[in-house]
Amino acid sequence: MKRYYYITIVAVASICLLQAFYVISLYNHYVDEETDKIDNIVRISIDKEHHIRSVYAEGKEPKTQQYLSVRTMDDMTPKERDSITRVLPIPEEKSVYNVDEARKKGVVTTAADFISQIMQDRLLEKGFPVQLDTLDSIFIKATNNKFQHAFLLYNKDKVIFSSIGKLKNGTPDYTSKLIPLGTKGLQYLQIKADIALLPFIKNQVWALLLSVILMIFVVLCMAYHLIVIRRKDVLLQKREDTINGTIHDLKSPLNSVVTTLGWLESGEANIAKKRALEISQAEVKHLVCNIESLLVTVRKDRKRLVLKKEDIDILHLAEIVKSNMDVLYSAKPHSIEIVSELPEGVKIFADGMYIENVIRNLVENALKYSDDGVAVKVTLSVTGRILQVSVQDNGWGIAPAYQKKLFQQFYQVPRGEERIRKGYGIGLAQSKYIIDEHGGKIAVKSAEGEGSVFAFTIPLV
Repeated sequence: MKRYYYITIVAVASICLLQAFYVISLYNHYVDEETDKIDNIVRISIDKEHHIRSVYAEGKEPKTQQYLSVRTMDDMTPKERDSITRVLPIPEEKSVYNVDEARKKGVVTTAADFISQIMQDRLLEKGFPVQLDTLDSIFIKATNNKFQHAFLLYNKDKVIFSSIGKLKNGTPDYTSKLIPLGTKGLQYLQIKADIALLPFIKNQVWALLLSVILMIFVVLCMAYHLIVIRRKDVLLQKREDTINGTIHDLKSPLNSVVTTLGWLESGEANIAKKRALEISQAEVKHLVCNIESLLVTVRKDRKRLVLKKEDIDILHLAEIVKSNMDVLYSAKPHSIEIVSELPEGVKIFADGMYIENVIRNLVENALKYSDDGVAVKVTLSVTGRILQVSVQDNGWGIAPAYQKKLFQQFYQVPRGEERIRKGYGIGLAQSKYIIDEHGGKIAVKSAEGEGSVFAFTIPLV
């Protein structure tokens, strides 16, 4: 059993780890997407802030949109190309920029970036530095204020000299690299931002919910199977104990038979022989009943009961049970009364051996779980086409809390030490099984300290 526990623990732990890995992967993907979004918006915001600043530098009102028109030399007429070359002679060395070097440094990626960076240099040199408040407002508008952030401005020594915004926690989720403003490395910009968890949860709520439900379902299934396995182990252990106990109990009636045979061999008086024969007959009958109970218990879960139905005299079976019980419990003061309300000559179509075992189980339980002087009443009646057999006693009775479990295999009603009786909890379970196979029902009415009434019904045909 411990092996199943270990396997279950490993399986549950593996499922939890896989689920955690899945959630972490989703979150990392979400963070990557949000990071790319922040980078793009920051670069767009830088361009817009630069446009506004450049317009102010020219003494004009800034426009919300900026445009760049580019014509290559190949698109120009010869006249246009000549005019440009006359107006723009070859620049001096100080005005020449190495595009490849700038790309290697990560300053630019495209020609448009290069042009923008050169313009940044000229604005800075003219005394128009980056306006962080403008940049911040552009970023907030573009992101709908989705991210808690802070912009940091560094000088050429990469020392912070200006900032805007404030983060609530000390360790932001995302910190960008230093973004150069211009080709000369005069200023650098950096953004730090927190990536909120709530949007991720909202976007992935169904995936996360289904994942959690699946994990709970798997864990519950495993727990259920463990409980079933444990119950089966307990049931098998009880069954083994019952079989061993029953086999041990078979020795007593066999010894009685052996003793009786010895008496018959000897010259004992006829009365003693007759009494010994009665006891032996009762013991053998009890032995057969125990063997049959054992077989029913062993076969119950594997195959249906094979019934050999025939017309039987139920009253005769009840009288046989009474005779045998009187002999077996001769040492205990008791009385057994059989009351027949059956129509004359009525026959029951059933398996006589099994029906007799049921009556025997009910009568023996009444004698076993009671004090001296117990009175047992067996009533036989017919209502319509239904036979009813009831066994009433004035014994200890059964509390309502235990009555629902009475017909479960191996169940025994808890008793005090002074009322412990030998048993294995298979008689009532076997009786219910037999009656069910006959198409009938069995039930109990009882109150603690007031006795019990066990009754079963079976169809006449």
